[in-house]
Amino acid sequence: MSLSAMVVDDDEFVRSTLKRQMTTLGASRVETAANGDEAASLLREQGPFDVILLDLMMPGSDGIQFLRCLAEMHDSADLILTSSLDRKLLETAESLARAHALHVLGVLPKPVRSSAIGELLAKRCERTARRFAAVPVTVERLAAAMKAGHIVPYFQPKVCAKTGTPRSVEALARWEDPTEGLISPARFIPIADRHGLIDEITAEISRRAMTTVAAWSDQGLYADLEINLSALTLERIELPDRMISLAARAGLDPDRITFEITESALIGHLSRSLDTLTRLRLKGFRLAVDDFGTGYSTMSQLKLLPLSELKIDLSFVSRATRDSEARAIVESCVALARQFGLVSVAEGVEDVETASLLGDMGATLLQGFHFSKALPADQLSDWWRARNSLRAGTR
Repeated sequence: MSLSAMVVDDDEFVRSTLKRQMTTLGASRVETAANGDEAASLLREQGPFDVILLDLMMPGSDGIQFLRCLAEMHDSADLILTSSLDRKLLETAESLARAHALHVLGVLPKPVRSSAIGELLAKRCERTARRFAAVPVTVERLAAAMKAGHIVPYFQPKVCAKTGTPRSVEALARWEDPTEGLISPARFIPIADRHGLIDEITAEISRRAMTTVAAWSDQGLYADLEINLSALTLERIELPDRMISLAARAGLDPDRITFEITESALIGHLSRSLDTLTRLRLKGFRLAVDDFGTGYSTMSQLKLLPLSELKIDLSFVSRATRDSEARAIVESCVALARQFGLVSVAEGVEDVETASLLGDMGATLLQGFHFSKALPADQLSDWWRARNSLRAGTR
């Protein structure tokens, strides 16, 4: 492994120790800084670095201030956050870094063990190897894939929290490349956003998904449908008319279709977004807010928007059985949805214990790998039938 690293820590002994550990682990260049200001100067003069080990608690310019600096510089280094502070503060700092769109490799309490750093670097190597092995995604390649019909909807089910019965599906864009195989949306959706292709992808995924769900109804599989909308698509005032036309063509009642938005999608142009969302509701569609509890002005948005559904963020749901604070947040979200008359959906349910806990809390629907990952249409319909047959057999 050949990589460059920077160690940012106010303790000289810790800096020298971490530098030695990084060198032993294969780093070809390791620079050190005693605070955020020194680190920023090093970054401008000698950067970029592949990995930055950052202490959060430093006199003068601390680690939190340096995170802000990294975000302003759009730095792409992998961060390893270190501190002797309590777990809660470490988790908060990690969340802050991710909110700044920074790459957090891991969070390590002090004293930092060399083996722990090694494990994080090994994961980084695996991820980097996969990224370089793949053919780069370009706007030209994406446009060609869209024209060839390779961008298709996969479907992840949502089940009733009380009975486990499948109720609805979320349509998620996937790229089925003939040579590379399945390409994650994380690799092509940002490009679609930047180059004006996201509206076309949304329309195509919506068309295919609506047609598929309508066909399932004819086969006796009655599923509601959820479709994601990006921030840019929300600003298209013609969107409601386009969607009502697609639904009519598919023969699907708008009341069976939910459009999902994220809290952050509303920050840019709120007036245009509200125009679009209100007209979608007027035409009979339903609306869901995703990642609830992770954005800004959550309560005011909940009161302002014509919502039908609240989706509880998986970062809370996945920790609810082992973290009392995460559990309290999830329980509060479920109660809040009930008070507002909204459907509550828990994302990230990965085991039977979490499913049971959410059922006891009174959540409406559950979604996650415990039930199924996102599947192609034919595989999802097979899963649905098998699930219904299994439940019928246990009655």
